[in-house]
Amino acid sequence: QISTVGCNLSCPGCVSEVLVRSPDTLGQGLRYRDPASILAEALDEHCQGIIFCLNEPTVSLPSFLRVALMAKENGLFVGCSTNGYFSDHALNLLIPVLDMVNIGLKGNDPNSLKSCGIQDNTVVIANISRLIAAGVHVEVALMHTKGQEEDLISQALEITTISEKIPIQIMRCMAFGNLGQDSEPAIPESEKVCERIRSFAPHVYLFNSPGSAWLNSVCPVCGDIISKRELYGPMGCRPLTFRENGRCSCGYQLPISGTVQLTRYEEEGMNGGYRPTRALEFIQGIVSCLGVDDPVCASQLWRSFMAGEGIAKIHDRIQRVSSYYGIIEEVAEIVGRKERGEELITTLKDMTSRVENAVSGASRPRVLYTMGYPVFALNGGRFENHLVEIAGGDPVNKFIERTGKPGVTISREEFLSLNPDWICISGLFSLPKEACLEYCNTHSLIAPAGTNETVIEMPASWDFGSPRWALGLMLLAQRFHPNRCHWSIEEEADRFYRRFYGVSYDSVHPTRSFIKASSR
Repeated sequence: QISTVGCNLSCPGCVSEVLVRSPDTLGQGLRYRDPASILAEALDEHCQGIIFCLNEPTVSLPSFLRVALMAKENGLFVGCSTNGYFSDHALNLLIPVLDMVNIGLKGNDPNSLKSCGIQDNTVVIANISRLIAAGVHVEVALMHTKGQEEDLISQALEITTISEKIPIQIMRCMAFGNLGQDSEPAIPESEKVCERIRSFAPHVYLFNSPGSAWLNSVCPVCGDIISKRELYGPMGCRPLTFRENGRCSCGYQLPISGTVQLTRYEEEGMNGGYRPTRALEFIQGIVSCLGVDDPVCASQLWRSFMAGEGIAKIHDRIQRVSSYYGIIEEVAEIVGRKERGEELITTLKDMTSRVENAVSGASRPRVLYTMGYPVFALNGGRFENHLVEIAGGDPVNKFIERTGKPGVTISREEFLSLNPDWICISGLFSLPKEACLEYCNTHSLIAPAGTNETVIEMPASWDFGSPRWALGLMLLAQRFHPNRCHWSIEEEADRFYRRFYGVSYDSVHPTRSFIKASSR
């Protein structure tokens, strides 16, 4: 997986915002890699191909082509993720080297297209048609933004006129960048859209929706599952089961390209997919609390953390409160805000100490930490479960031996054995409390958490990725032990937001971004 920085569009809510919004600044922190060294590493790692993703490949077209040509000469496949908004000349250069491509469409609504910077959307559709005609494997990704359902349906219909075999990936909108949470549909709402699309397109999938069955490949003839999948990080998934060669028991053949591998490679830490962008946002989130908005400081920061194994090591360092303080110290030193960093650390330590003192000696309720539906459980070693322990809870996720990114799908039997007193829903991939309880009832997930309706919806970025985790810690403790924790969450939040973001808590428009406290 390779990428650069920058994009030819400027879409609201871009998951790669940290890579594309300030390419001049971030670019100063990058390392140059020539095509030969990239190919050598791919061959040493026994890779079968090279994929360009995270940002738009055509902004670095000459560089991408040099890598792609060398990869093809050495028997590797080549693919990329793109918005498809490029000229015939660029397409003519890409077609000979591309084996597969994922094209992220921006809808047909004129206002949406204008906000991204697209003047003529027919260019993208024409490019898809030419790629299909040239034998390139094409998949498309469509964003489901709340209130834009009909626009989404119309574009999905347009894709099927090119080929019904094109997989359609529905990306449930997440409030990244300058998008507020009012743009996010709930998972059940996106599933209803998928149901409508499946009436005319046989291969539709739903992403950013942990626990949803709409990641599976379902036979359009008999309805059996051909491949079962689970969420694997933002915009991603991984297969759990796959029928031999993609053929259903009824005889239907899934229109796959290439060969099906019997084993898979698991990236460590925050490598692979969009996880590196989350790591960079994590660092930028600390910078925001330090009051830094200086391009020179930013380039120094990226150069430091992107050197060597800096990004990979962040994953381990952010799983415990004690090591989290060390990252703040390091970032503050780099950007010249040492005193401000000490102030932030002192505040976080004080909030943590208040919780520890309040819950000391209390009985610990069993807590299941989930993302999306209550059958997607976070890895036991993650920071969120560490917060549960500090808050006086007993995180039952530790009893799940499997791990994923950031968790795994559990069976009904596993859920029943965990028997949680509380369900805590992540502040990243969230789900309304009512939808969680309905899912438990519909799927017979019987536990005290459902019976007593003890479900916590964690506010965005209050449990991971931002120094706001201290507010999430205080919220957890107060919900678990209301007779011991007598603080006002609203007052604590207002004090924290005013001190480190310069805004009042009641003025913010919540965002899933780790960087900002408010979407506007």
